[in-house]
Amino acid sequence: MPRYFFHLRFGQRFVPDEEGVYLPSRSAARDEALAAVRDLAKPQIGGNSRRWASWFLEVADEQGRFFRAPLGYPALELVTEDRAEQPAPIPTPIRSAAFAPLDEARVLTAEIVREIRARHAHTARLLEVNQRLQNELWSLCRASEVIRDRTRQVLSLARAAGGRH
Repeated sequence: MPRYFFHLRFGQRFVPDEEGVYLPSRSAARDEALAAVRDLAKPQIGGNSRRWASWFLEVADEQGRFFRAPLGYPALELVTEDRAEQPAPIPTPIRSAAFAPLDEARVLTAEIVREIRARHAHTARLLEVNQRLQNELWSLCRASEVIRDRTRQVLSLARAAGGRH
């Protein structure tokens, strides 16, 4: 499974995600990034609209960056036909660290890193549960195949026995 990194960038300032998280695909990594952007837009986490203006969350795999989402402004989301009737809520913009004192920006960055790490840990737990469920499902499918094969054998024997009378 590939590893994805969720970096923060503000102009030339760069806050790298050095741990990364293992996810099944680029699509899953993009979805995780959009969820983080929505969470950071919540007033109880990020505050007002200026805190995050000009900040970006960049997602990279081991080949490099492939997705970038602004934190201070709502990221665009694709709306498919099945979601067209219930549009996703637009996150409230939050204030930028650019206008915050340096100590506050450091605290904010530490909060972001903690949030991303918590999401990574949660994702890892979900992936473990997913793997366990896949293994259980595979076992059930295999058992069903064995039962189906045995049923065919029994039916075949019953037909053969019925033809002898």
